[in-house]
Amino acid sequence: MAFTSPLLPSSSRRDIVLIGSVICFLTLIITFRSAFTRDSLPWHTSKQPILGGNTESPAVDSDVPEGVVIHTTAKAAVPHATTIFSTVTVQVEPTSTPAAPARSGCEGFPNTDDILLVMKTGATEAYDKLPIHFVTTLLCNNDTIYFSDMEMDMGPNAHLIDTLSDVPDEITKGNGDFDLYRKMKEYHELNEDPRPLKEGMVGWNLDKYKFLHMLLKTWKYRQDAPWYVFIEADTALIWSNLRPFLDRLDSKKKHYIGSPTYLNIEFAHGGTGYIISNAAMKAAVGDHPEIAEKYDKDVKGICCGDFMIGRVLLDQEIKLTRAWPLLNGEKPNTFPYAQNHWCQPIMTMHHLSAQEVSLVWEFEQEKKRNGDNKPLIFMDIFNHFVLPHLRSTRKNWSNLAGDFVLRAPEDPSKEDDENNKFGGRKWSELSETMRSSPESPEKCAAACEEDRECMEWQHHDRECSLGRSVKFGGVKTQTDGKEWVSGWMMDRIGAMREKLGTCEKVDWMGFA
Repeated sequence: MAFTSPLLPSSSRRDIVLIGSVICFLTLIITFRSAFTRDSLPWHTSKQPILGGNTESPAVDSDVPEGVVIHTTAKAAVPHATTIFSTVTVQVEPTSTPAAPARSGCEGFPNTDDILLVMKTGATEAYDKLPIHFVTTLLCNNDTIYFSDMEMDMGPNAHLIDTLSDVPDEITKGNGDFDLYRKMKEYHELNEDPRPLKEGMVGWNLDKYKFLHMLLKTWKYRQDAPWYVFIEADTALIWSNLRPFLDRLDSKKKHYIGSPTYLNIEFAHGGTGYIISNAAMKAAVGDHPEIAEKYDKDVKGICCGDFMIGRVLLDQEIKLTRAWPLLNGEKPNTFPYAQNHWCQPIMTMHHLSAQEVSLVWEFEQEKKRNGDNKPLIFMDIFNHFVLPHLRSTRKNWSNLAGDFVLRAPEDPSKEDDENNKFGGRKWSELSETMRSSPESPEKCAAACEEDRECMEWQHHDRECSLGRSVKFGGVKTQTDGKEWVSGWMMDRIGAMREKLGTCEKVDWMGFA
């Protein structure tokens, strides 16, 4: 006989349904709290992030230029209490949101929240020079703003702002410096690649108009950055050295820091990179939003835009603080390795190819992986990139030796003219070894041997050049059938390394 369960009373059935509903509701709450964080909720939106850093975005100031991203740090979840029918209280414990896995190469990356990095480039070079930075020097930075001469996006990584969009017609109309700008706009409308334009048109004259407007738009974008660091697309930035350098300074004081260049006034070389504190930016830009109107008309008559930066700051009595060779316009194969390029930390290098940017970045990462957390100094660069490749003689090569250039005067009657002095000596006062040095690579090497301070030599086309620092240089093929030959004094280089030592104390050049 089949067994049949008796029916439950109707009141019991209601209790079971109620308890089941409560359980389902609690399950949904717990599932919801585990599955979603503020960043992943469908109604939480953010602008397109720059590669690297946190991507949670607060409300964006309406004054921020379109396409600019502001990064903040995500906040931890807080305990959440839910009350059901006022009789059952369930405490849902906060779920810890796992930190995003660190990007490769970002391990040990310093905190840069107080630094706004300002990258200047141009449409004719951006696709050649910027992409390598996205996977190296800019991989881990939180806040970067990009300025160019054409509004454009580079995939998901960067929005480039047209720095020149606000230059008034009275400056651009009929101004040949803007011919390239107008041509690039035509190319952009037709979806044409603007890179070929750099071959036939001069971008330098256009570039100088960017600087003042770049300052204004940088300040408009972010006015609370303690530090503003300006570099260009062929500049490599060593973050691990920049951080401790800035930690030695007070951003509430007026600082304008760079590698000095002279043109009536002393100003920071733009390509090398320069640093402006918040106090200096406020004094020069925040308190004077009319600087473009005031100075734009003067740009055409000057050589370069970085001069205008120096002038604007100097007009507010903010003078340049020299930071050479820490901020440097050379690179590993052109550094003049000697006492003033040995124990000093390197913060920037300039004129690097994409490959060189990658090589320097990878070397910095290699140091970290090997547990070497000391600042990257010139000695490190020399030992890694240069020393293994030095030879007593290398053909089809220029090592850039040039402290003294020895070339016999074409007119013997003028051999003692002021223009033919070498180390303060007239041509006729030089030794026979020196005077014969232009005749061959071997005789040029002998001249270097005779000069006790000579570290390297170079011979080409009856010209002998001697150098008193060590440079590596690069390949130099024959011109007009005349060979380039370079050489280094290996014994002297060894003695120099021993004398300069291993730099137990890093030389921050007076920046205490």
